[in-house]
Amino acid sequence: MLPTPALTWSLRIDRTVVGEVHVFAPVGRLGTLSSGDLIEALVGAIKDGARLLLVDLAAVDYISSAGLLALDAVSGRVQAVSGELVLCRLVEPVRLAFDLAGLLPHFAIEPSRDLALARFAAGSASPSGNTSRPGNTSRSHSH
Repeated sequence: MLPTPALTWSLRIDRTVVGEVHVFAPVGRLGTLSSGDLIEALVGAIKDGARLLLVDLAAVDYISSAGLLALDAVSGRVQAVSGELVLCRLVEPVRLAFDLAGLLPHFAIEPSRDLALARFAAGSASPSGNTSRPGNTSRSHSH
């Protein structure tokens, strides 16, 4: 009997540019190993001059604490260069992970890619306008 191969969670990151907005669409599971790939892609774009970043999470069905920390770290890098980061299309398990970690209020979140792009066009990608879902009650968390 052959040994069972170790489970690997692959992550593909599709990247497009819409006007000045760099759109990243990870596909797969955002876990400990794959979160490094996402950080590398996003930070690489920032180093190359990108200031408007959109991460479309529609095809991410799982995010670990490492994935949450990766996005939180990238958010800090974006703010450090006076850029803007918007997340969109969070599936319920991913949105719940953000909520349980107390991170929903820290991100600008839109339900669709079109609304996220419109948010950039309006110049209001700050987390205070978080529209992650109707009736969202943002709570303040201290770290």
